[in-house]
Formats: sequence, structure tokens, C-alpha cells
Amino acid sequence: PYFSLMGLEVSPDNSLLAYAVDTVSRRLYVQRFKDLASGEALPDEIPNTLGMSAWANDNKTIFYVQKDPSTLRAFRVMRHTLGTPVLEDQQIFTESDEAYNMAVYKSKSKKYIIIASESTLSTEYWILDADRPDGQFKVVQPRERDLEYHVEHFRDKLFIRTNYQAKNFRLMEAPLDKTTKENWLEVIPHRDDVLLEGFEILNDYLVAEERKSGLTQIRAIGW
Repeated sequence: PYFSLMGLEVSPDNSLLAYAVDTVSRRLYVQRFKDLASGEALPDEIPNTLGMSAWANDNKTIFYVQKDPSTLRAFRVMRHTLGTPVLEDQQIFTESDEAYNMAVYKSKSKKYIIIASESTLSTEYWILDADRPDGQFKVVQPRERDLEYHVEHFRDKLFIRTNYQAKNFRLMEAPLDKTTKENWLEVIPHRDDVLLEGFEILNDYLVAEERKSGLTQIRAIGW
């Protein structure tokens, strides 16, 4: 009577599909996998997930987020290796603060696995080289009250949309080996009359989504 499908993620070698299914209408998704060449479903099934996942570049390791079946809070990031029992999955990070929810995704560059922990007033991100799924995640900027930021990777830098000293947000960049806020350099400055709502990174352009006088506008900036 109820069926929801989400979280479609194809493995880097295009051979496998990760997807998530909810059949109880509580946004508790079972993570599943399919062989795209044969069309057969893999035996791996992971219950009580957020429904989003991120492939490592080895095509067998996947990161996912567990949800609390009672509160439905996304609170723990796990690592699963295809073909192994779910009970052997390794805990990567557990968010103990109930004000925060967690997410995991892969950078658009396909170079990094990114973990996000977000609350109403602050955020915190960690990154891991997608070629080294057994490695340790590195925090980008430790959480601070009222400090919000969002990260993406491009070439040899992280790009960071943040409200740090910028109520309407601004865009910063930081080297991959020095990601804390004292190393941030401004790319798009704060403006009192323009809200920087988001950004998209393309090979030749940085695209900013901005709101001015209540209207959204898209601005393309050549690198």
C-alpha cells in the first residue's frame, strides 16, 4: 500500500546501483543494491537508514546513515563492504547531540566522501579521500554555535558557503590541508542586500544562486 524509492547512486565503475526503499511510510529506508549488468539484486540489505549513501572509489565500500527507529533522527554514519554481514559494518561517527541530524554524500568531483552534521544554528563537516575508504575522516571546521557552512571540492581547494561574519552568507575557499576558518579566503563577499543561497561548481564557471529584493537570480562567474 505504500512504496517510496530514493537515494539512487551508481558505483564509480557503473556496474552497481545503490538504492533505498521505504514500505512503511516512516522514512525508514532499507538500503539495497543491484547488479546493473545482470539485473539481479545483491543479498546485502541494510535496515533503518536515511536513504542516502556514498560510494568509495573501490566500487565495494559504501557509506550510509542510520536512523533511530523511534525518533527518526539520522544520527550515525556507517561503512559497509558489499558481501559482508551488516552486523560487521563499522561505525564511523555517532552524533550524540540530539539537536543535530547527519547526512553523507560524495563531492561532485568524486574525490571525497563528505559527512555533514547539521542543526538549526550550526553545522560541522568531515571529509575523506574516496580512494581511501578505510582512512580517517578529517573535520573541516569544528562546530561553533551560530556558525553555519557548507562545503564542496574543486581542484586543490574546498569551497565553503558560510555565515561566518556574514549574516547573508559569503563564499570562501581553503586549501585541502588547512581547512579551518582562519585559513578561509573570500571568493564572493558578503553583501547587505543580497543573500547567497547556494552555489554550483562547473569546470569553467562558478555559479552562484542569489536572492535580491525577494527574487532569485543565477550568476555565472568564469574561473
